Amino acid sequence: MQDDFQPVRAREALVRAFENAITCRDAIVIGRANGRVNLIGDHVDYAGGVVLPIATPETTSVAVAAVRGSNDCCTSEFVGDPSWERYARGVVAELRAGGINVPPIAIAVASDVPVGAGLSSSAALEIAVARAVLTLVGRAMSPAELALLAQRAEHVHAGVPCGIMDQWCVAHADPNAARHDAILLDCARQQHEVVALPETLRIEVIDSGVRHALRDGGYAARRRDVFEAAERLSRPVEELACASEREVASLPAQLARRARHVVTEVARVRAAVDALRRGDLVRFGQLLQESHASLRDDFDVSTPEVDRVVEQAMARGALGARMTGGGFGGCVVVAKAM
Repeated sequence: MQDDFQPVRAREALVRAFENAITCRDAIVIGRANGRVNLIGDHVDYAGGVVLPIATPETTSVAVAAVRGSNDCCTSEFVGDPSWERYARGVVAELRAGGINVPPIAIAVASDVPVGAGLSSSAALEIAVARAVLTLVGRAMSPAELALLAQRAEHVHAGVPCGIMDQWCVAHADPNAARHDAILLDCARQQHEVVALPETLRIEVIDSGVRHALRDGGYAARRRDVFEAAERLSRPVEELACASEREVASLPAQLARRARHVVTEVARVRAAVDALRRGDLVRFGQLLQESHASLRDDFDVSTPEVDRVVEQAMARGALGARMTGGGFGGCVVVAKAM
């Protein structure tokens, strides 16, 4: 077995999955990827905006091996969403469609990235699968190529019209790193720079306990609104983030609220980066609060349970707190001073 890391639930969890009626032809190879939490900048990646995600310590581990027969097979130590196979098989299909000769394989998964919590469990799975399969067949891809392939797999095979943020952050994170700084990603240009977080800033992630599934329709509906807003402004959707608040105010009420969130959120991301670089944690916290209000009131993607977590965090002295991820449940990211 090729193994250069300590798996999330220990190597035995993945090996045990293979012992369940899977006959391996060759050595087992393991790939690994982090989850991610977005500090600020949600629902702007598909509109050409900038985002500020950071990798989380939680990881997904994937073991693969060539098997006898003509079909792939999957098994999992995953807790939660049984539809994970669509994401894993989609990555393999896209690798094959790209001309990479992947033999029939077995895939086993173990993960401590919460599913449906807005911490990018799907992107972590996709990138881990891609890394494992590429290692198995002796091929390599750049992090950018991995991100785009994983995004395509999610669009085509899982039916989720996601932006590039999750896959880009996960693909560029080193799962063995002791510390991760934030990534300021320009989604339109697909370029990023590292933003060091102040040593005095502590980031916490609190699970609301409410689970979501982006394929259920709410995410796609919001995305359709953003596309329609861009169309009415005679802009490509990738340029909606560059519109002015005056422009978006001319739209019908619901579309105006959606577009206003995109425009103001991009401004908040840039202001947040400036605040972090200046060490102004109070201003950074204020921007998180403003972001949550926009996602709640203009984008309608928060929930009462998530709002309560935000309120409770602020009552306990947080600098700022906001929902993170696609919405409709999931987690809250909290900024505290150390």
